[in-house]
Amino acid sequence: MILKDMNGFDFEKVDKSVAILPVGSIERHGDHLPLGTDSELPEHIARRAADLTGAIVMPTIFYGSCHAMRGFPGTFDIDSEVLFKYIECILEEAWRNGIKLVVVLNGHGGNATPIQMAARQAASRTGLSVVVLDWWKDLGNSKKSLFSSPGHAGEDETSAMLAVDEGKVNIYLAGRHEVTYPEVKIYSKKIDERLYEIALTGDAKKATKEKGEELMSAVVEDLAKVIEDLRKALEI
Repeated sequence: MILKDMNGFDFEKVDKSVAILPVGSIERHGDHLPLGTDSELPEHIARRAADLTGAIVMPTIFYGSCHAMRGFPGTFDIDSEVLFKYIECILEEAWRNGIKLVVVLNGHGGNATPIQMAARQAASRTGLSVVVLDWWKDLGNSKKSLFSSPGHAGEDETSAMLAVDEGKVNIYLAGRHEVTYPEVKIYSKKIDERLYEIALTGDAKKATKEKGEELMSAVVEDLAKVIEDLRKALEI
């Protein structure tokens, strides 16, 4: 159920009750992970969940809002207002094409506010229902105890990429940078500079493919359950 691979004949006949929209970023992830990590992970999760639920997988949005990492080579930081309007347009087009529910599967923390704004606007202007999930925060919580040193390009994210595409991870370049995040949400260049002295937080050296596989399986199962629960709640 991959939208970009369908022809027009198939799209007209396919079940359009639910679609998944992965949103990520092109951003520095230490020295060991691909720049597209935040895009590849939600796309992988979406495709596996679609196999279980019959949902349509919309093309991934690969560019995101990356203020904290923009000082590192390899980061493409998209203006938040541009990202908000772009996602809003995509959601409204999903409704115009007959889709009833879009699950926006976010892979990057900096995208959260623009996505939520877009979801709210699109839902208010159309009959579309939208749910926004940050995969690393809202899904797979039963496996979070596997990771003692999570973070940006840290143990959890590196384990996930090892499970999804081991060939794209150079584990020999994995580093360690333990930080303590503020207890409140704060927008501050000073804090960002302190947290991200390098483009990594946590301990990527502790990552394993096996832990990543456990996490990804739990995330996919949780997403499939969310979709089925929403189908019942929305009667679609």
